[in-house]
Amino acid sequence: MTDNTMPLLLDSAMSGMDQPSMQVDLNAVDDLFGDADPLSLPSRPPSRRLRRRLDELRGRGCCQGLAWSKGGTIASIAPDGQSLELRYLRSNPNDAAWELSESKVITPWQNLNGGPVVHLSWGPANSELAVVDAVGRVLLLNFNSDLNRPLVTRRWDGDAVDDLHTIVGTYWLNQLPANSRFYPTYSPAVKVTKGDAVDYTFENSGVPTMGPNHPHPTKSAFICVTTNGLLKMFWSQHNNKAEETTLELESATSADDLITHAAACSDKTKSIFIAMATTSKQLRVVQVAITFNAPKTDNPQNVPPGGYILSPSLGKRHVAVTSWFQTGMCESALDASMSKISHIEMLPAHFDFQTKQWSPIVVITVRSFIPEPNSPYNQEVQSIIDRWELLTDQKQAVHTAFERLGARKNTVGSTPPATARLKKLDSIIVNKIVLGVNVLSFGRVLSFYYNDGTVEYRDRFTMNEIYREVNLDRIHSILEAGFTQSGEPSCLQMAFSPANYSLVQMYEDWQIKWHNLEYTLEDPNTVSNNHLSAVIASCAMATAAATNNNSNIDDILAVARKFPRKDQFAVKWVTDLVQIMRITVDYSEDVPHDHLIRNQHLQFCFSIFNHLGWNGEFKSRHFRSKLSTLALSLRNTVILVSLASSAPSAVRAASSPLDEPEVVNSLAGCARWSVDFLGWLCDALFGLLDDPKFMSFLSQANQTTQQLVNMTRYLHTKNEIALHLVLCSSTRHLISAVCRRVGLLDSYAARALAWYSSRKEVPDTNSSRHAALHAAYRKIHRYTSSALIKADEFDKFLVNLATDIRAAYETSLGPLGEAQKGAKNPPIANQNPNAPKPDPVKEARQHCELGMLLVHSPPPSFLAVITKLFRQDLTSFKSNVDLAKLYFADYSLLEIIDTPEALASRKRKGVKVDMFRRIEINRKEQISWRRCSRCGNAMEDLTSVNNKPGMIFLLAQQRSCCCGGRLALLAGAL
Repeated sequence: MTDNTMPLLLDSAMSGMDQPSMQVDLNAVDDLFGDADPLSLPSRPPSRRLRRRLDELRGRGCCQGLAWSKGGTIASIAPDGQSLELRYLRSNPNDAAWELSESKVITPWQNLNGGPVVHLSWGPANSELAVVDAVGRVLLLNFNSDLNRPLVTRRWDGDAVDDLHTIVGTYWLNQLPANSRFYPTYSPAVKVTKGDAVDYTFENSGVPTMGPNHPHPTKSAFICVTTNGLLKMFWSQHNNKAEETTLELESATSADDLITHAAACSDKTKSIFIAMATTSKQLRVVQVAITFNAPKTDNPQNVPPGGYILSPSLGKRHVAVTSWFQTGMCESALDASMSKISHIEMLPAHFDFQTKQWSPIVVITVRSFIPEPNSPYNQEVQSIIDRWELLTDQKQAVHTAFERLGARKNTVGSTPPATARLKKLDSIIVNKIVLGVNVLSFGRVLSFYYNDGTVEYRDRFTMNEIYREVNLDRIHSILEAGFTQSGEPSCLQMAFSPANYSLVQMYEDWQIKWHNLEYTLEDPNTVSNNHLSAVIASCAMATAAATNNNSNIDDILAVARKFPRKDQFAVKWVTDLVQIMRITVDYSEDVPHDHLIRNQHLQFCFSIFNHLGWNGEFKSRHFRSKLSTLALSLRNTVILVSLASSAPSAVRAASSPLDEPEVVNSLAGCARWSVDFLGWLCDALFGLLDDPKFMSFLSQANQTTQQLVNMTRYLHTKNEIALHLVLCSSTRHLISAVCRRVGLLDSYAARALAWYSSRKEVPDTNSSRHAALHAAYRKIHRYTSSALIKADEFDKFLVNLATDIRAAYETSLGPLGEAQKGAKNPPIANQNPNAPKPDPVKEARQHCELGMLLVHSPPPSFLAVITKLFRQDLTSFKSNVDLAKLYFADYSLLEIIDTPEALASRKRKGVKVDMFRRIEINRKEQISWRRCSRCGNAMEDLTSVNNKPGMIFLLAQQRSCCCGGRLALLAGAL
């Protein structure tokens, strides 16, 4: 019996007769009634939890219980509303696979006098979380240090416990971008065909900034609207003291005046517009001007003077009023049955660079219908999305009778002032329950998620659904590159990642699950090169946007790990990023080290290589990953030593970091790691010098480019990165910076030891602390004085190599510069006359350095440089080194040797190297660990056991791992 047949009473099995059973085909039952459409079973009725969730959305405008921050923390309200649960994405240290972490429960309050927690809202800066309870009290948490350990920046104990202060709408002021005029954008990715290969170029543009902003470029302000029409703005002074400013938007004199939902958006006028829905079914729009009264600076990114006290002022203007319940204007027969809204959103004005015109602000409301449980009618669920345009500068026409009256009196009447009105647009009907609305792409795109777990994206102008079809010619979203995004049914709430590459769902049973994008165009294991190029271009667009927005990219890395060809993926990804963002990778010229250290975009490139070449702890890394992890560690060491030696005056006034034993011991660990690194690097170079096969590539009579290609392949086979570390200008620059920091630490230690030796007795005051400080400086001196490779001598070696490389560039690329000087290029139309002229030599050098950063073969002009390096410079340097000690030295502190024996030894010892203090640590000690969610690096949590100003200052700078990933506090075993 098949699934589509049904047994009757005459079935032989039921009747006891030996006759064949009578079968009825259910697929043909429709013909009995003459229906052309097939019959279908009624859909599952809405659950009680879904009805309760819709009642929450209708009753209060703020009831978001699941939210995802820019930093990567996923916060959710516990089912009883008495605590918060914190999660984050992490790369499993065992196999580097991405997963959702276990939840950590926190209760950062002393009481819940205002009832349960009902709403969460993340800010755009410093990973600030606003926690709102049932009566509108506001608690502010800061996750700047760890993903799952907040710091309370504002408590709600002093807030009134009053139902009229219930919050119905929230908004965070935009963070000021690096370019105070535009937010850069990097889409779409446009397909370019080059023979059989496919590549993508990116259209760079910008979105005008919308104010107002907090005067401090790293701060924002939290704005909320209460049910009685009061606006509250929570902001912080430059000393991080939380302040509050209020403004009465509406005067609620009766129940009909109470506000149920509110939304806000910034405007080009450096003010905000607020849309409010009332119980009397009115939709009101108010404009609020916010002035912080901060001193003016030449660059908005500059922080105002720290001693200046901010005193913001608020002003309002009523703009327009209409009714949000306008029945008869929608095609839905259920229109009149939806008398309550569940969502309200505002889309900011949008500037079209082609027409040079601003589109108006748009207000969106959502109404949903669920049939009664025992209704005799077969009604389906439905949602109606209503829209209004806010039309400003509407001229008022004067009636002709009044004009004639003015003419009779020989007077000229004044022109009536311009007004604003809300123009109703066509409604959108969806046969699902809208459970959430998000505004994306600076207001150009809307996303809706529904009770069945599906997600839709719609264009703000047409409200047509977008990103549904694959479009490899012009990619605006990764969904157009062959991915799908959805959750599972029985969904109550969703939260999207900062990059919008994944989502988390809260189900009716209160479980929370993570859903990553799924590639459906073909099997990721056998994906074609053309399709892979589209995926990589999409990831590059999202990464560039996240980098400028200081957003987390962990779920983008999780998408990249779906493709087995991670090496090819990483190379093209970084190449596209350098192209999009014009990242500087050429440091062959003699420039200050600070320029390289401040290049955070280059750090992102190293981080991509580092992660995609990492397969878990105690497993060997890929060639590029080994180079990148060392580059990131070198950069972190330079930053730590620089901060300790040049701390701000406010920190030095309390206590200089160099006078604290804890800080100096950490610097001693950095000194030991640095000299070990120099020893390992020289040992690896000497190993190549003694390798006959490698030297054969440099000894052939006819030196050709193919020799460099074969040499690079051989180095890849050996997984030997030493040569690329010194040839690539960015890594060579980092090594030189570390050498000079080692020399700086040695001079500090010598001065400190000289000071202690000049005093026979240490003062009794804090004698134990002086003894600890003395021992710490002795440790630094011991590491630097006993180094097998002297840092200053190796720095001179690198300077000579850099000189040879610059000479090779001048010889090979000099003709390009001469040709540029001799050419008479006509001016390009519409080009800025003040724009810098293209430099072909600089561009060619950038191209060569990018190739070496990608660990490709060096340019042909480097063949003579490499030959001289090994046959002269390295041979001469080797003569002054104790080779036996160098060969037998222990380099386990670097965690870079990945032979099977070394990996097995590390696993057997069960220790990790603290990325801050550069010492071996294990979980047997009582100190908790902080671990990177991206690369698995770990450090002991010193914030709970140290209260010295210098150490606190340095730990505050270690809010992220050297790879750029965020740190999380570990609980229990690894």
